[in-house]
Amino acid sequence: MTQEELLQKIKHVQALAERGDRGERDNARALLARLMEKYNLTEADLENERVETAWFVYHDELERRILAQIIYTVTGKQACGCVGAYTNRKRKKLGVECTAAEKVEIEANHAFFYEAAKKEMEVFLYAFYSKNGLFPSSVNAKEWEELTPKEKEEALKASLMAEGMERHTLTKALGDGSGQ
Repeated sequence: MTQEELLQKIKHVQALAERGDRGERDNARALLARLMEKYNLTEADLENERVETAWFVYHDELERRILAQIIYTVTGKQACGCVGAYTNRKRKKLGVECTAAEKVEIEANHAFFYEAAKKEMEVFLYAFYSKNGLFPSSVNAKEWEELTPKEKEEALKASLMAEGMERHTLTKALGDGSGQ
């Protein structure tokens, strides 16, 4: 859902809360309150599109990179970092000047794509381990028939991913010992 669609949905609910029939109005008011609380919006945010600095918290480098890309995609602006006032150390926050609707879209996309990236990272790591022989030789692989359809899909995805990877070996990294 784009920022415009989300804002339109919230404005539609707001209109029902103001002009709907009695039961419809009560339900719309409750839904509007939940949506505004969920997306941290005020009535002033719905009335105008003022631009403010919004801060988004991240926890690791993967999350930071995804968040920065989403901020750029939604706003067309590069995110800025946050530095502590007393310590001058970087904080795990990215900020950008955006509207309330853009903030909502960034938060929704961030939550969705970060979870998707974590799942894809698991497949990548499995492919990397397989390609480079990083499983112990004593581990018995499950028989293909024992795998669930989802496990089969992930195994095929990992094997295709592994095909495009380079195999790394320690002896190759050490070279022939000549120092050149």
